[in-house]
Amino acid sequence: MRRSIFFVLFLLLPNPIFAYSDFVTAQSYLLIDKDSLQIIEGKDFEKRLPPASTTKVVTALIALDRLSGNEFITPPRDILSIPPSKMGLRPGKKYRAIDLIKGMLIKSANDAAYAIACHIGGNEERFSELMNEKVREIGARNSNFRNASGLYDPDQYTTCYDLALIFRYALKSHRFREILSTRYFDFKDGKRVVRFQNHDRFLFCFGPAIGGKTGFTRASRHSYVGAFEKDGKIYILSMLGSEDLWGDALCILRNLFEEVPKNKEIENAKAKDVMLTSYKKKKAKARNISKRKIK
Repeated sequence: MRRSIFFVLFLLLPNPIFAYSDFVTAQSYLLIDKDSLQIIEGKDFEKRLPPASTTKVVTALIALDRLSGNEFITPPRDILSIPPSKMGLRPGKKYRAIDLIKGMLIKSANDAAYAIACHIGGNEERFSELMNEKVREIGARNSNFRNASGLYDPDQYTTCYDLALIFRYALKSHRFREILSTRYFDFKDGKRVVRFQNHDRFLFCFGPAIGGKTGFTRASRHSYVGAFEKDGKIYILSMLGSEDLWGDALCILRNLFEEVPKNKEIENAKAKDVMLTSYKKKKAKARNISKRKIK
């Protein structure tokens, strides 16, 4: 009864402040010390749930392990049928592997993840086998992956604990950390240049943030995994099945930090992609020729 009263009052606030764990909407979450694996805060973190685009952390691990980044990847014909979010890759065109890896992690591009999977595994089914082999090696034994992007599949799942273990392992890679902490990525596609902004809003308004990966599908709801530093220690936050990603994250992080970003700061950090240059062939102007004969 008491919790219900607090919840009603919370909804009536014009600018609600997320300060109590009772208000965390995520089905599962975990805040953990990276090195000791000491749990700071958590709820149902062994529950199997769809991971959405946090799946791309695993895809990036395999890509960074098997590719130098200088290779060229040619997307297959069916790349156009991949649902958004996308970079707008075109079948048959060559793209640098590092650009697709960056686009996958920064823009959360599903077409980039699919192209990488087909390039490495031959097809996405074979690549998903590599993903499952990798997470078993890491120790994430309560996870199963069926695609490289995180698009909903009833047989694709992970837990917040497994997700934290996977991210902990990924942080060992200098290239992974460098890409994940990149705020903007300029994607050059011929004469078109698009600036993609990182979807992790904490990078723009919270100093302790190292970097993280967001995810969302209608079936999976919001997900997140990211790292934060305090007093020389690194902490990992993982969340699955959230209805209010940033509100939940702020609420949980208050168990560790005295000061966290304000709601307006989080809202202002929302990702916005910008077209920097775009080449368009100018149409030739029709010449106005007089019918009068020139003498």
